[in-house]
Amino acid sequence: MNLLKVHQLIDNLPWLLANSIKKQFPAPTGYYFLASQTPLILLIPEDFFEEMQRWLPLFESLKKRRVYFLGLIRSGIEYDPAAYKRLLPPILAKHSHDYPEHHFIFLANNQAQSQIFDELSLESVFINHNCLADETLFNIAPKMEKRFDAIHNAVSAPYKRHELAAHIKSLAIVTYLQSEYLPYFDKIASTLSHANWLNFPHDQLNKKSFNMLSSSQICAYLNQAHVGLCLSHIEGAMFASIEYMLAGLPIVSTSSFGGRDVFFDPEYVTIVEADPDAVKDGVDRMLAKNLDPSIIRQSTLRKMAEHRQRFVSLIADISDKEGIKIDPQKIYVETFPSQIFKLRPLHKILSTL
Repeated sequence: MNLLKVHQLIDNLPWLLANSIKKQFPAPTGYYFLASQTPLILLIPEDFFEEMQRWLPLFESLKKRRVYFLGLIRSGIEYDPAAYKRLLPPILAKHSHDYPEHHFIFLANNQAQSQIFDELSLESVFINHNCLADETLFNIAPKMEKRFDAIHNAVSAPYKRHELAAHIKSLAIVTYLQSEYLPYFDKIASTLSHANWLNFPHDQLNKKSFNMLSSSQICAYLNQAHVGLCLSHIEGAMFASIEYMLAGLPIVSTSSFGGRDVFFDPEYVTIVEADPDAVKDGVDRMLAKNLDPSIIRQSTLRKMAEHRQRFVSLIADISDKEGIKIDPQKIYVETFPSQIFKLRPLHKILSTL
C-alpha cells in the first residue's frame, strides 16, 4: 500500500494508538501548499527531484488525478543556465511518461529564470516566491529598542558567507544548524565570536545549547536591529530578505543570483562588494540615512501585491482552462496572508480530495 495512504489509515485509529504509532513511524512531510482543490493545484519545490523518495509517494497517490504543480524555485538556476537546461528536461520527460495527468508550471523569481524556461519551451510565470511571505508574522515594533547595528538571519552554511560581517562590531546573528555544515558553524562561531548569537543562551556557542527560534522571536530580534544583511551569492529569492523589509529594516546585500533583488529599492537597499570592509561601510551608510521603517514596509507590500496578483491570475487561468469559473478576488483574500511555505504532512493532501 502507498505510504501516504497508510498514514491516512493511522489518522483514523483511536488517538492513543495513532499517537503511539506516529512516534515510531512518523509521517513524511514536505514543503507544499494546496492552492486549489478544484482544479487540483499544488505548490511544491521545483527541485523535488533532489528528494524523490520524499515526493514519489505523493506522485503515486495522485497518479490518476489531473494535477497542476507550481514549482517554487529555491536556487539561483540562472547562475549556470546551461547546466540547468541539461538537468531539467530529462526529469520532466520521465515524469510526464510516468504521470501523464501531471502538469508543471514554474514560478520564476526573476526575468532571467523566465528566459530559461522560455528557451526550454516550459510554462512559467514571473512570480517571485517572496510574495508568499506572511506579513502578519513580520511587522514593525516601533517601541522596541534598537540594540544592534546589523542582524544576519541565515543557516550556518558556507554559501551564506557569514564571514563578510566580521568587521561589524554591533552584530546579531540568528541561525539554523544543519549536520553537514557543523564544521562551518564551528569555524564561523570563532570568526564572529564578538557577535550576539541569538539562538544560544548567554552566548554559549556549542551545538548542545542551540535553540530554534519562532517567527515571533525572530521578528522581535529584527526590530532590535537597524540593518538586515544578505551576504550569499547564489541561492533562491531568500525569505529572510523580505522578512527584514517587512520589519522595516534597510538592507546591505552583496550582488546575487536567485531573485532576492526583485523587491529591492535603492532608497533602502545598498549592494556592496563581497568584502568585510565593504559590508561594514554599507551598514554605516544605511545607519546614516536613518530611514523610516514604515516607508520600507509599505513599499515592500506594494511590490508583493503585484506578484500576488499574478499568482491569483495564474490560479484563475488554470481554472478557466479546466472549465471552472472562480472569483479572483475571493481567491486573493482566502490565500493571503497565509503561512504558505512550511512543512506539512504529505498525506494530509489526500484527505482534502
